Amino acid sequence: MRSMMSSSLVSSTTVSLVSTMATCPPSVKTFSLGELEKATDNFSFKRVLGEGGFGRVYHGNLEGGLEAAIKLLTREDQNGDREFIAEVEMLSRLHHRNLVKLIGICIEGRARCLVYEIVRNGSVESHLHGVDRKRGPLGWDARLKIALGAARGLAYLHEDSNPRVIHRDFKASNVLLEDDFTPKVSDFGLAREASEGSQHISTRVMGTFGYVAPEYAMTGHLLVKSDVYSYGVVLLELLSGRKPVDYTQPRGQENLVTWARPLLATREGLERLVDPSLGEKYDFGDMAKVAAIASMCVHPEVSQRPFMGEVVQALKLIYNDAEEACEDLCSHREEGSSAPDCDFKGDGGAATDGSWWNGGTPRLTYGRASSFITMDYSSSGPMEEMTDRPRSESTLVGDSSAAAAARRNRSGPLRTKRHRSALSRLRGSMSEHELLSRRFADGYWF
Repeated sequence: MRSMMSSSLVSSTTVSLVSTMATCPPSVKTFSLGELEKATDNFSFKRVLGEGGFGRVYHGNLEGGLEAAIKLLTREDQNGDREFIAEVEMLSRLHHRNLVKLIGICIEGRARCLVYEIVRNGSVESHLHGVDRKRGPLGWDARLKIALGAARGLAYLHEDSNPRVIHRDFKASNVLLEDDFTPKVSDFGLAREASEGSQHISTRVMGTFGYVAPEYAMTGHLLVKSDVYSYGVVLLELLSGRKPVDYTQPRGQENLVTWARPLLATREGLERLVDPSLGEKYDFGDMAKVAAIASMCVHPEVSQRPFMGEVVQALKLIYNDAEEACEDLCSHREEGSSAPDCDFKGDGGAATDGSWWNGGTPRLTYGRASSFITMDYSSSGPMEEMTDRPRSESTLVGDSSAAAAARRNRSGPLRTKRHRSALSRLRGSMSEHELLSRRFADGYWF
């Protein structure tokens, strides 16, 4: 009986592998094992770039001079084949500048290989905690760019891809970096489709210790908000330079989220939290805003966490407007006028009832005296229970046309060229600024 079941599983897996190869788009090439052995010097240990739960990644030189990252599946059981099939099917349908690109596959005998574009500059993990740290600390601008680009990649998976996808293993080592620090989310071996109309997916808990959301770890209920929690952990890593779990830290400080959470409430706490390797080379106000976003992402209550599209909008303000505000200030000084106050006067509209910063969730409070954001959990209104819906543009914008624009722009490419001043954008584009600047009153951001 057991033999028959085993044969059935093997047969089913073989059919799935053949089906996977047949449905791959033309852009995904099928390689022979010989080609990949030649490209990696017979999968030489000297060629190893990294290793995950289901495979080892090698640096390969393919014919025609093309360099690639070649992942050789190391597990020879049925679960290994399932992860391989899942990764091929996911990657062949996902296309975004902040996701690693699948070039080809190899299915030959027992060999299972994935061929990716090469991403040369290591990972967030290697730059913060590993070999690339020796090249010098990541600068603040690079960290902010990584945070926004990785958020765009996840927002695309959760809200704009078809089908929508939960990554399930988002972590610092799975955020690869190009030479200009453009991030690319990688490793879709554990990814799952987000079922339409379903509150959660019940699944065996898998992921990486320190990054797994508490509700997923305790119940096995997987949501897109589980990825948001993992993203928040990576954001805290970028802010603090600490590992998610580090047993070399003093007792009680081993877990990054547990250690960081109380520090996010005060200026003194944030000064303790920020990575010492940054020195004075960062804007405290911008860092505090990113810390506020991280705090929301790792909130223990699922309903209190933002959606990734909302995180993208918030980070866009910080990434783009900091430079624009500086340009405006320089322009004012060149014209001989007095420098503007840091508290721009916005349209002052009330936030919509469905917004994720209302009803008991953290609010961003910006003080005139210091460019500092605190976390305010003291709202007296009842907490609105938010279901884990696949799209979230209604919380960002008020009308359908603006919603369409927000949907197009949330996970789009990083924009480095600015055309309008921060003030004109603030007045004319509430869809982008609603998250952090919906109301300005008496020098405070609510």
